[in-house]
Amino acid sequence: MQSPEDVATAVGRNVRALRQQRRMTIDALAAAAGVSRGTVIQIETARGNPSIATLVSLAAALRVGVASLVDGDAEPRVVIRRAAEAARLWSSAAGSNAVFRIGTDPPDVVELWDWTLQPGDGFDGEAHPMGTQEVLSVLSGRLGLRVGATEQHLDTGDTVLFQAHAPHRYSGIGDGPVRFVMVVLQPGDAGLVPPTSIAEAELPPP
Repeated sequence: MQSPEDVATAVGRNVRALRQQRRMTIDALAAAAGVSRGTVIQIETARGNPSIATLVSLAAALRVGVASLVDGDAEPRVVIRRAAEAARLWSSAAGSNAVFRIGTDPPDVVELWDWTLQPGDGFDGEAHPMGTQEVLSVLSGRLGLRVGATEQHLDTGDTVLFQAHAPHRYSGIGDGPVRFVMVVLQPGDAGLVPPTSIAEAELPPP
């Protein structure tokens, strides 16, 4: 059984982490839970054991169960998705494909994609919510990237970061296929989850 000191440390760590994940200030959490700002500060700094009523109120404000607040397991979470478990969520008649490797749950969504585009093939991405960013790194081949009205060409080893709230297009240019990895960063609690499908690409005219 955990000692009172261990419980206070676990609750403080978990409350602070959950509050930051939900982008809440101390004042916002205090107001949502119906407790004082000083109470939240004391709890986060492990300077006292909160009452059951306070724990229940904090859990409700943070949208978790009480168990999530008192969990004393300090080991970092490690999630492995084996190669065989990756999901190919898009492919084209030309042989291009997009594989969804792994992602996180809201509020802060991170997705890792593995793309292969054949020469002359492309994919049109819709505008994401404001604040979303994408990071692309070309592993092999040459990639054409259009974001809004801006066009860029990336060679093997090149990396780009762009704001993805405008329509964008990836295309394979050059003589061979292009392979690139893509990380999508979408902050905030918009109630979105990693996609289960993406739209078909528009093939260029012959």
